[in-house]
Amino acid sequence: MFAVRQISKKAPRFSRGVSQVLQDSTPWNQAPAVVTTLSNGVRVATKESFGEVASVGVYLNAGVRDESGDAKGAAKVLEKLATTGTSKRPRAKLESEVEGMGATLDVSVGREQTAYSMSVFKSDLKQGVDILSDIVLSPPTANWAKEKQTILRSLDESSYSHREVIEDRLHACAWRDCSLGGSTVAFDGLESLTEAQLKAYATTNYTAENMVIAATGQVKHEEVVALAQSAFGGVKAGLPRAISEKPYFCGAELIYRNDEMGPLAYMAVAFESVPWRSGDAVAFMVMQHIIGSYKRNTGIVPGQISGNRTINAVANKMGVGCAEEFQSFNRFYRDTGMFGFYIVADEVAVEHAIGELMFGCNLMSFSITDEEVERAKRELKASLFSAPTSAEAACKDLGTQVLAYNRGLPASEMILRIDAIDSEEIKRVAWKYLNDAEVSTTALGPLHGMPQYYALRQQTVMHRY
Repeated sequence: MFAVRQISKKAPRFSRGVSQVLQDSTPWNQAPAVVTTLSNGVRVATKESFGEVASVGVYLNAGVRDESGDAKGAAKVLEKLATTGTSKRPRAKLESEVEGMGATLDVSVGREQTAYSMSVFKSDLKQGVDILSDIVLSPPTANWAKEKQTILRSLDESSYSHREVIEDRLHACAWRDCSLGGSTVAFDGLESLTEAQLKAYATTNYTAENMVIAATGQVKHEEVVALAQSAFGGVKAGLPRAISEKPYFCGAELIYRNDEMGPLAYMAVAFESVPWRSGDAVAFMVMQHIIGSYKRNTGIVPGQISGNRTINAVANKMGVGCAEEFQSFNRFYRDTGMFGFYIVADEVAVEHAIGELMFGCNLMSFSITDEEVERAKRELKASLFSAPTSAEAACKDLGTQVLAYNRGLPASEMILRIDAIDSEEIKRVAWKYLNDAEVSTTALGPLHGMPQYYALRQQTVMHRY
C-alpha cells in the first residue's frame, strides 16, 4: 500500500528581478493610496482613514539642492516668509483664520523637498486647501524687505544639535562641488538676497510637475481632486530640468578639532549609496538595522549582551565600551544616496569607536549570517510600522512617496520587498557599494585620536594576511 503525500503549492518567492508588486492593501486593513494627475501635471494623492482630523499638504520636489549659486538660502527664506501673510491674507488674518479652525500650519524645507501642510477638521478641508494654495502660489516675497532683520535674527538664534551640525557638514564634505551639499543649518549671505531672486526661485521650482497635493484622514478622493483642480488647476508647468550628471561623491575629511569643548568627540563617516528608486534601496534599509544604534545605559537589553555584533563589540571594547552612542543612517536622494554612521565617544576612545563601526560595515561584504539579517528585517519592519500614525504623519509619508516613486507604497508591498532580502543579497550589495569604496568623514571636538584619512580608507577593505 502506497502512502499518499499531499504537496502544497507555495507562492513564488519575490525576487529582485520584479520591479514592482502591486499587493492588495485590503487584507492589511489599509485603504490604498489613490493618485490622480490633473491636466497640468499636478498630482493629487489621497489615503482614507478613520478619524475627525484630516491632514492636507502641498509637497514640492524642490529644496536646498535647487537653489542657484547666487540665491543660496532662498528656500529657507521662503519657509520663514510663508507665515508672514499674503496679499489676500495679511498675517493677522492668516493667524486668526488658522486658529479659528483649530488647525495647525507647518512649513519645512529639506535638501530636495519642501512641504506645506495643515491638519484640520474634516469639515474644514476646503478652507485648508484654499489657505495652502494662497501661501504656495502667491509666496509673500514682498515681505522680505520688512521681515529681513527678524528672519535673520531668528536664524542666528536657532540652535541645532551636534548630530544635525555633523550631518550637515558631512553633506558639505561629500558633495562639496554640488548644491546637494548646501547647508541646511548655516545661512551666510542672506543679507544680499533680493526679492527678485526669491521670486525667481519660486517661479522656477513651484511648478505643476514638481507639485503633489496629498490628503489623509476621512477624505474622499473625488472631493480632494475637485478642490485641487479649483485651487491648483491653473499652475503652469515649468521648463524641463536641465540634464545633469550625478553629483560626484568626494572621498575627503572635514575635521574641526577643538580640545576645549569637553571630553566628547562627535564624528560621522559615510559611503555613497543609492537613490530612492534603486533596486538596492531596500537592502540598504536592512543594512542600516544590521549596524543598528546604541546608547550607553539605555534600552531593555544592555549592549554588553546584545545579539547585534557591532553593538556588542562597541559596548564591550576595553571592558568599558568605546562609545557613548552611535546611530547608523541612510539617506536617499533623486540620483544618489548616503549610508553611514554617527558616533559620540570619549576623546580617548575615538580610534576604537571608529574602528569597530568601520569593521562592522566591512564585515557585511564577507561574513553576515541569516540570523543577523532576519533580526535586522524585524527591526526595520518595527520601525516602519510603529511610527506615528496620525493623519499628519501619514500625509507626510504619502507626499514623500509620491514625489519619490510617483505612487503610494503599500505596507504589504514593503513587507514583500523586505522579506526578499537574505544574507547573500546583503553581501552582494555591501561588496558592490561599501567594499574598497570612497568614504567621507567629518568630526568635531577633541580629536587627537582621530585616524588619518588614509587609515580610514584602508579600513574599507579586509586584510586577511
